[in-house]
Amino acid sequence: MTRLAEDPGQVATSWRSDASIAYAIFRLTFGVNIGLRGLTRIINGTDVFAADLMKQFQAAVIPIPGIELFGHVLPWVEAAIGLLLITGFQTRAALIAGGLMMTVLMTGIMSIQNFQTAWLQLTYALVFFILLACRSWNLISLDAWMARRPAAERHAPASRVRA
Repeated sequence: MTRLAEDPGQVATSWRSDASIAYAIFRLTFGVNIGLRGLTRIINGTDVFAADLMKQFQAAVIPIPGIELFGHVLPWVEAAIGLLLITGFQTRAALIAGGLMMTVLMTGIMSIQNFQTAWLQLTYALVFFILLACRSWNLISLDAWMARRPAAERHAPASRVRA
């Protein structure tokens, strides 16, 4: 039986704990959301997405070439962050990158005073915050699996590792 410490401030120490399972499900779900958002934009064509952004930001003080470039890059960033969150690989780096991505998106959307979308983006920023702040529960992930492997196994060439 897995037991969490009595103090809610303490970290889950087993991947079987409710906190670890909940974190994995939340991280996976959010990764699917972000990753498929980017993948869909890539499949539909980043030119289409960039053109939509340029229309939306015509009146903004942001230069149109910057918006166009951003429209071509953002879907790839979203897809990469999503894939990292789905697998739980480089989770910390993915969450930091995602949080900073939300800062850039918030800057753009506030420059055109789209306050309704700003609230949605703030929700995404909050999810990145929660996942980063609770990362000690990230025990069902590639990060945790790699950390559990013995140091000799992590650094040995694959041909020399024995099962």
